[in-house]
Amino acid sequence: MEVAILKVAFIYAPVAHKSFEENLKVVDEDFGRMPPLSLLYAAAIAERAGYKVCVIDANAMRFSLDDVVKRLSDFSPNVIAGTLSTYMFRDTTAFLGELKKRFGVPVIVGGINVRLYPEETMVCPDLDYGVAHFATKGLPALLSAIERGLSPVGLPEVVARDEHGNIVIGEVDHNENPFEYLPFPARHLLDNHAYFSLISQRRPFTIMVTTTGCRYKCHFCSIASLPLFVNDLPRVLEEIRICVEQHGIREIDFFDANFVTDRDRTMAICRALSKAKYDLEWSCRARLDGLDRELLQAMSQAGCRQIYVGIETPDPKAQRQMNKVVPHKMVTERLFWMHEHHIRPLGFFMLGVPGETHRSCLRTIRYALSLPLDYAQFSRTIAKPGSYLDKELIRATGKDYWRDWILGRDVPARLPNLESELDDDQIEFYTHLAYYLFYYRPSYILKALRRVRSMDELLRGARTALRMLVPHSDTPRKKAP
Repeated sequence: MEVAILKVAFIYAPVAHKSFEENLKVVDEDFGRMPPLSLLYAAAIAERAGYKVCVIDANAMRFSLDDVVKRLSDFSPNVIAGTLSTYMFRDTTAFLGELKKRFGVPVIVGGINVRLYPEETMVCPDLDYGVAHFATKGLPALLSAIERGLSPVGLPEVVARDEHGNIVIGEVDHNENPFEYLPFPARHLLDNHAYFSLISQRRPFTIMVTTTGCRYKCHFCSIASLPLFVNDLPRVLEEIRICVEQHGIREIDFFDANFVTDRDRTMAICRALSKAKYDLEWSCRARLDGLDRELLQAMSQAGCRQIYVGIETPDPKAQRQMNKVVPHKMVTERLFWMHEHHIRPLGFFMLGVPGETHRSCLRTIRYALSLPLDYAQFSRTIAKPGSYLDKELIRATGKDYWRDWILGRDVPARLPNLESELDDDQIEFYTHLAYYLFYYRPSYILKALRRVRSMDELLRGARTALRMLVPHSDTPRKKAP
């Protein structure tokens, strides 16, 4: 007699921009479609454990609830699983809850929000189980318990309710390197042609991580609170090989917080890619103080075409307050070196930093315009979940806004700004102004047109440029300073 195999449907729910996010609405909506990497890791874990899985990215594919239901009807899942970010907690749980009603099966969630707020997450009645950390132990154990009709309460990495409704958090080993146990993401379960970033130039496109966490402790960054784990070189190279040879990937965006955390390792990756001679281009994020001419030359020869660098603000006091000092001389020097080696730099800037004034906002915009940048991204400074600024906001106000958000309580459209004389509307005004002044320079437009390599890239850029002309405010009024 054939034994039925438990079937697990991994769903990435459609989400909408939230007014308290750091990016403008048009930036969040047009920056790109990124594959749901954490969900692909979870699907690969379940698949390796012997379960039948499918992945539906309703967000990237613009699927409605009915679209997803139709696609799941043939699959007939026994379990529905999703990933939770704090920003998109309500969107995701509502969508998964509707699927739970339609199919009458338990819902499992993982992701960073379960790590930050495990108990608060499980207060939501639409969720049955949570899996904390990287799910390498918890997800197979939980699925096995569900399959056998056993209670999963107390299993490692599993968050569940006991018979009395109390939330029990299973033991988590936060010092264990997850890369030693993680399979490669299940990219074969998605159409990799569907993904791109605003500035990507090739398809199929994907994202990849070779580290988690960060050794630096920038106060505005939520990644700073996570431990640093590094994937070993052979596994990194094998994942790249699989991307290229099995999935036909032609562009990878490395989503590590700092791709050059270990210079020798980065050099080794570059040497291996140069030797392999893949038809592959890639981009990454890197701290400016980790870049030098020799490394940039190796990165360029290995196919690196873009580096995202955090410049944040030219104000020395604000830099110290955010625990990230980036001297002006270093910025111009490193950007010049990138251009020397035909690597396009994208600079990240923050407006509304601690101590921000009208004058300092304009100084940041002028500074961005003065630099040899191919791209720039301007963000509002917010107290991201789990960051140092978040802890400071809790201390200053006595309120944990993110916890309230997860628990379904009312929260302001914009979280309070720490030590800034500007209100939310003024910060948004300057953010729109920064984008307009940076991207609508005639010299920039001509340069951008010269580097376009496909009609798809041209249309994406033109669409975003046109949308940027029209304010997309999340607040009912616009106040210019």
